[in-house]
Amino acid sequence: MSVRCLGPEVTARPVLLSSPHSGRVYPDWFLATTPLRPQDFRPLDDGPTDLFVEAAVAAGAGAVCALHPRAVVDLNRAPAEIDPALLPKGSRRGFDLTPRVRAGLGVIPTRVGHARIYPGSLAEAALRRRFADAYAPYHAVLGRRLTALRAAHGQALLLDVHSMPDQLAVAEGRRVDVALGDRFGRSCGAELTQAARRRLADEGLAVALNHPYAGGHITERYGRPHLRLHALQIEIRRGLFLDEATGSIDPAGVARLDAALARLVGWLGALLLPSEIVTAA
Repeated sequence: MSVRCLGPEVTARPVLLSSPHSGRVYPDWFLATTPLRPQDFRPLDDGPTDLFVEAAVAAGAGAVCALHPRAVVDLNRAPAEIDPALLPKGSRRGFDLTPRVRAGLGVIPTRVGHARIYPGSLAEAALRRRFADAYAPYHAVLGRRLTALRAAHGQALLLDVHSMPDQLAVAEGRRVDVALGDRFGRSCGAELTQAARRRLADEGLAVALNHPYAGGHITERYGRPHLRLHALQIEIRRGLFLDEATGSIDPAGVARLDAALARLVGWLGALLLPSEIVTAA
């Protein structure tokens, strides 16, 4: 199984956390397709963001965490965001050549820095396996759990948890600790977004909205405020919990963020339960 689920499907709080880029299990079938070693993929990974969700689960939320790393397949990309150079000759598969794909960061990443992950194209079976073993199960669980939460509570909120490199954690000329992304108001009700921003600022964190990241495929796919499904991306500066040079974890930083997310879940969950959230038009 390529997905780790925490908490029951219907939780006390109508909040679900997602950690799509924290997987650390490199399957043998993936390693057989690349000359690179697992440690070479560290720049692609978010680090152990799955650790931040455990206290949030104790606070009444659920969580879905990837087991396979982003290098295997990027769960925060649309299925069509694929480099055509990966496709076998004669393939009829459609693709969307977005700027992310051109940068080597499509649904199947092709580069880590200047290093190519694959020496050539992949066999059709290898492409299908990435979607069947990792991509499809993750999104199936997310969709099912959000639907169950909305049915039980009337509405639901997805918090999609990521990390950002220190050098990119800048907005409006200042360093930020957390970047919230709601697709510029399209994926999450304004009251919820602003409540999250205030609550994280109360934790002593410098918070920005939609800069330098506004949310990705997951928030875009699941955020439907008019249907009472809200999705908010949370990007956390890696220097708060991780040494980017060595990959070593700062336990105190993890504990601080773990507690902050638990309090955030409690606060937002309370907002969602008693009355409807008024969403922006």
